[in-house]
Amino acid sequence: MSEGRRGAGPTITPRLLGPADYRVMPWKNGKGRTAEIAIHPAWANLKEAPFDWRVSLADVPEDGDFSAFPGYDRSIVVASGKGMELSFDRAPSVRLEYPGAVELFSGDWKTRCRLLDGPVRDFNVLTARGRYDHACDVIRGLAEFDWDPQQDTLLCYCLSGELVVKTRGRAEWGLEPEHTLFLSPDPSYPSEANIVLAPHIHPTLAVLVRLRPL
Repeated sequence: MSEGRRGAGPTITPRLLGPADYRVMPWKNGKGRTAEIAIHPAWANLKEAPFDWRVSLADVPEDGDFSAFPGYDRSIVVASGKGMELSFDRAPSVRLEYPGAVELFSGDWKTRCRLLDGPVRDFNVLTARGRYDHACDVIRGLAEFDWDPQQDTLLCYCLSGELVVKTRGRAEWGLEPEHTLFLSPDPSYPSEANIVLAPHIHPTLAVLVRLRPL
């Protein structure tokens, strides 16, 4: 994980996170383990202080029910393993059959996971409905996105390979597997910007999460 050159314009201050920075805890229902990458606000938790958004990794060792998160919208991406099938009480089942497969669904739904062929690790995004919205994009090749640095929180997580993340004319960072680039909104930034994601080696798999208050 490295930071490269900076160009002209307002300075962008990132947080560069690795596995030692993630907070490991049991699932809300006690049936698995999660590594929490980031949560907002920072003092929030799963019990007494509801969060606006949360990004995490979960190890899924066996079939079973997922924790319920009423009032939240949820995206899941297969990070490693041979996939899983998700069954919902209010929607048709879906099969996520390979790393990078993604699904958006309601945390209100009762959700059961059936592993397709052994344990899986998945990447999770949760946003409080009506307070925050999120987009969760899987990155396999060169990609570019517009973003508003004054409002949007950006979080980029490298699943495998090596990824270069650039903000045009301002900064550049390199990400290794299991590392995260975190950019908080700042009113001193321009109101519009671009972020470019480029694999440094092939194959590379990453996830870009864009979080916006409503």
